[in-house]
Amino acid sequence: MKKVLLLAFIISGFNFYAQKLEKTSTQLDTVTLSTTLDPLNKFKTQRISSEEIMSNDAVILTPIINRIAGVNMQQGALNTSRITIRGVGSRSQFSTNRLKLYVNDVPMTDANGESVLDDFDMNSIGSINVIKGPKATNFGGNLGGTIQFSTKSNNNPFGLSLGVGSFERKFISANASTDLDKTNIQLFYNQMDSDEYRQNSEYERQNLSLFTKTSFNEKWSLEHMFIGTRLKAFIPSSLTLSDFESKPQNAASNWFQSAGFESYNKFLLASTMKYHVADDKLWSTAIFLNYRDGFEPRPFDILDEDVIGFGLRSTFASSFVLNEKKINYQVGVELQNDYYSVQNFDNLYRNTPERESIQGDLVNAFSQNRFRANAFAQVEFAVLDKLDIEFGLNLNYASYNTDDEFQENDMDKSSELRYNPVVLPNLNLAYQALESLEFFGNYSMGIATPTSDESLDSEGFFNANLNPSYGHNYELGLLWSPQQSGLNLQLNVFQMDIEDLIVARRIEEDRFIGINAGETTYQGIEFSANYSVNFTDKILLNLYSSLTLNRFEFTDFVDDTEDFSGNRIPAVPDYDVNFGFNVLISNKLNLGFDAEFVDEMPLNNANTLYSEAYHFFNFRSSYLTTIFNTSTTFQFGINNLLDENFAASVLPNAVGFGNNAPRYFYPSLPRHFYLKVLFKLN
Repeated sequence: MKKVLLLAFIISGFNFYAQKLEKTSTQLDTVTLSTTLDPLNKFKTQRISSEEIMSNDAVILTPIINRIAGVNMQQGALNTSRITIRGVGSRSQFSTNRLKLYVNDVPMTDANGESVLDDFDMNSIGSINVIKGPKATNFGGNLGGTIQFSTKSNNNPFGLSLGVGSFERKFISANASTDLDKTNIQLFYNQMDSDEYRQNSEYERQNLSLFTKTSFNEKWSLEHMFIGTRLKAFIPSSLTLSDFESKPQNAASNWFQSAGFESYNKFLLASTMKYHVADDKLWSTAIFLNYRDGFEPRPFDILDEDVIGFGLRSTFASSFVLNEKKINYQVGVELQNDYYSVQNFDNLYRNTPERESIQGDLVNAFSQNRFRANAFAQVEFAVLDKLDIEFGLNLNYASYNTDDEFQENDMDKSSELRYNPVVLPNLNLAYQALESLEFFGNYSMGIATPTSDESLDSEGFFNANLNPSYGHNYELGLLWSPQQSGLNLQLNVFQMDIEDLIVARRIEEDRFIGINAGETTYQGIEFSANYSVNFTDKILLNLYSSLTLNRFEFTDFVDDTEDFSGNRIPAVPDYDVNFGFNVLISNKLNLGFDAEFVDEMPLNNANTLYSEAYHFFNFRSSYLTTIFNTSTTFQFGINNLLDENFAASVLPNAVGFGNNAPRYFYPSLPRHFYLKVLFKLN
């Protein structure tokens, strides 16, 4: 019966974006989810608007990101999330890797290849563009893909948002914008405090973001960006199956007793110079600095770490005419260098009856220099009136250098690891068959370099036998948008063959090593349909839906004596369906509903254990009015409307230590609500 209902939803669902209405200060922003075409790169990207981001609780991006076909974000806690694109990155234990995040073309991903969404204030996001697979030559040919955050172009002089929610959530955000002569200044502040649903999961976060742009003349401009984050988040960790089913609100016992948490102060500072050499020639160079001071008491030790990083990204885009054909091209380089320093101490929490961590003796200390670089070149031109071709090459390189500052038992683990440079090709075709119908295809090659932790062997030395993962991506698709119909359909079919997939093997409770999993095959179909219709002059209906069908499996993977060939890759569902609607009434009242159906997921390489398939529903509403000189919006929403208990995130290949059962599951939040009031000064 569930399969029949699911099929009915697939057939009837549409993934819609709102028609553009003439906006005034007393009209609600409509929610959009659309497909856009980059003017230089003929690959398709999925775009999420600021209105859609703010239509939810603005606490986590998970329900918004998951509306995009092929993208899966699992949220174990507010500070524990993992984004996978077309299954790539699902083997990461607690963070997002195998893809790269940018804000205004400045990398948010560090030189270790890891990204943290908590570092960015959602209230300052203007849009999110998602590139699925290694098609982004100019962003490194990342095996999983690329996510680009663009900041708001905010013309409101002042805005304020206040909110409350379940689990004693309290959040406040404010923004201000002004022009000083030739300089535009935008400031965003966000603070959130929560006790959360589970034990030992209290959460505090502050974000401060400053963006400035100075236009000296028609050719020269200078942009500055500062993003600062202060976080303290207690960690409930994952649960065994028994606790997940009977006591999902509990924390793992050792994390509860040690009152384990993570805290850090972090900032990203960037300056971007843009010079318009001519109307069709632009040189852009960004230099950036990032710093992180982290402290994390854990049951197995206490981690004290610092990282400071520097980087540069420089691009030149131009065009010329050859045989009466315009040829666009872009060349550039991106460099990142992080210096990482860490100390590990004994945690003596077992020596006290109190719930606290107690720092003991130093047990490990090392520093590490991490370097990543890529250079790229790409051209785009029209072969025929209706056929466009883009070709690009990316040169990718990474190295790690470790200095052992502890040297236990006179064993010096200092070492150096350099990965051979690799050239990654990318070919895109786009054919405009009809005014409303376009076909596109892609072949691209991507890379996933091991993180520094994955690159270590069981003795703590660099593992020279661990190879980066390489993938060959093949993709076909179509985009159909009948004029004046309000309908937009997109279909993608892809296969990616990955060699030497990097998977984590847990050797201790707090230690993982990376191994290569031979050959793997990722196959999938992604479908979305967008529709919008005005029933009357006062009622606008927007419907949206997306469907993802996957078959991700090990083609040839033998781990010691176990043969996993033919098995499904853990922590990825075979299907994921999203659908929903928004009704805008008199440009004042907006009612929305969305739902997600997710298939079961294998939990280990042997496919002997599975999570259960699940579904959930969300409701949201908003009302816009004018109070004094402000446009005021009241928002109310309920997430997990039916109070379902499901695994919001899973830990693949979990291992139980000390005769304990393995902890695979992060439970979902029960039914919860939020209430927000947003003021915008007119």
